[in-house]
Amino acid sequence: MSISFSGLATGLDTDSWVSALVSVKQLGVTSLQNQLSAIQQTQTTLSNLKTSFTNFQTALQALTDSLYSSSSDIFAANTATSSDESVFTATVTTDAIRDTYDITVKQLATMTTAQGVDAASEVADGNTRLSDLGIQAGTLTVYVDGVRSEINIDENDTVANLQSRLSTAGATLSIDPDTGILSIEASNSGSELRIGANTDTSNFVSLLGLEMNEDGVYQSASSVYKVTGSTVLTDANAGFTSQITEGTFTIGNATFTIDSNTTLDNIISQINNSEDSNVFASWDAANGKLVLRSTVEGSSYINVEAGTSNFTDVMGLTVTERDSSNNITSTKLVTAAQELGQNAIVNINGTDITSTSNTVTADVSRITGLTLNLKSVNTEETGDTTLTIAQDTTKITEALTEVVDAYNSLMSEIDTATAQSGDLHGETTLNTIYTTLRNTMNSAIQTDGDFSLLSQIGISTEEASSALASDTVSLTLDADELAEALAENSDSVKELLLGTNGIFKSLKSTVDNVLYSGGYFSTKESSLSTQVSNMQDRITRKQESVDTYQARLEAKFAAMETTISQLNANYSSLLSG
Repeated sequence: MSISFSGLATGLDTDSWVSALVSVKQLGVTSLQNQLSAIQQTQTTLSNLKTSFTNFQTALQALTDSLYSSSSDIFAANTATSSDESVFTATVTTDAIRDTYDITVKQLATMTTAQGVDAASEVADGNTRLSDLGIQAGTLTVYVDGVRSEINIDENDTVANLQSRLSTAGATLSIDPDTGILSIEASNSGSELRIGANTDTSNFVSLLGLEMNEDGVYQSASSVYKVTGSTVLTDANAGFTSQITEGTFTIGNATFTIDSNTTLDNIISQINNSEDSNVFASWDAANGKLVLRSTVEGSSYINVEAGTSNFTDVMGLTVTERDSSNNITSTKLVTAAQELGQNAIVNINGTDITSTSNTVTADVSRITGLTLNLKSVNTEETGDTTLTIAQDTTKITEALTEVVDAYNSLMSEIDTATAQSGDLHGETTLNTIYTTLRNTMNSAIQTDGDFSLLSQIGISTEEASSALASDTVSLTLDADELAEALAENSDSVKELLLGTNGIFKSLKSTVDNVLYSGGYFSTKESSLSTQVSNMQDRITRKQESVDTYQARLEAKFAAMETTISQLNANYSSLLSG
């Protein structure tokens, strides 16, 4: 095993000597670094404590805001309770008068519906494509006197194509030109006809709703019309009772345009996507009519106006006279095409109120701050119904719970921070704040109301205590006792908490002063920051001193080695001479 020495001339381990001597000096740096860590730990503790004060301030804010704005006054908040929410529900503002009201819904408001008296579409005929009727390609099974025939339905087949194939199988298909009802019967009057099998792949039977009547004839459940959603409105062969022209028309306050490419689905989509139309449009394929349903409740007509297009005339909603240049000479709404909605009727405390909507607002009911939402009429089963408007104590309970929780957390954190081993032990100002908060919570104040102690409204350190225990900090909230106090005298509860001498008002003032820019935390944070900065400077200077000391030692030992090496060289030279 080889051994090396840093002192080549002397054979001495001068590096170890230097390290040992420097380590003694380094202890001063380490001591300062430990002091810096302690200050920084105090900064962390102070920051956490400030957060707890801020949380307490925020919790108090929810209550003290009640002093500055009626909209944020949780003591003014109301709740509306319906005795039967299947009949009506209600919402109220802070302006509503707290009372019980007898409410009877006699009639709900409904929407007006408009549709032409007669069908706007022609009845399907032999040239009508089956796919235009919604019939899918596939197979259809027909039994005549038990003999099975499978009829193929292709994508481009017409009614005439199907008639021909059914005829071959011994069945006759016809469409009544007046009613549009499709019928299929046995070609021979004495034969028995059955249509459909579980192997069929076309939707022919289900789509048409085919059912056999007493005469053994199958008939469609509704009329079969030419027009479908994909029909181009202005097409000469579209299937409408009159050809629709390009141009404009108006529904509600919205004007729509039809061009050469507009389909029935297109125009319905435009109507439904317009807020100004105030209607929902649909095509009633069973009756060949355009149906407009008002989106506004009440007994009022849907506004429909013809324009440069004859669309609304063809739909049977307007009647328009035009001159040879297509200029309107006269026009009128077909009122017979509209089934007017009805207004709502609700009885409030014996007085009937009429509303054009099932949402009965305060200006209609004459009850300030109340909105009724009517759901159904009163019946023998529902019986009499009532509305109770009362103080919304839920928000008060929630706010007080948050204050109590935030207070308990804050006081516990102060206890820990100022304890014998705490980072803020000996902080006189913080101890004073702690005492002030506890004393304020425990104080009895003079009020004009029924309550002077928090314990009287359910906030105490022990159940049924007449005062807060002076040796206990943690609080509890008895929600039932609070509810009783609010029911007894809500204004007195508010005065206790937020009045001129209000306990929570005083607490908020104390906390605000602690947190403001010149308060305890601001001052303490500034002091600690200065200490950190000064300590970092001291560490830097101390480390520089140690580094200088180490460099000086290393230089001296190096000089010693050089001197001894020269002496050794001179001595060797003398011996050799």
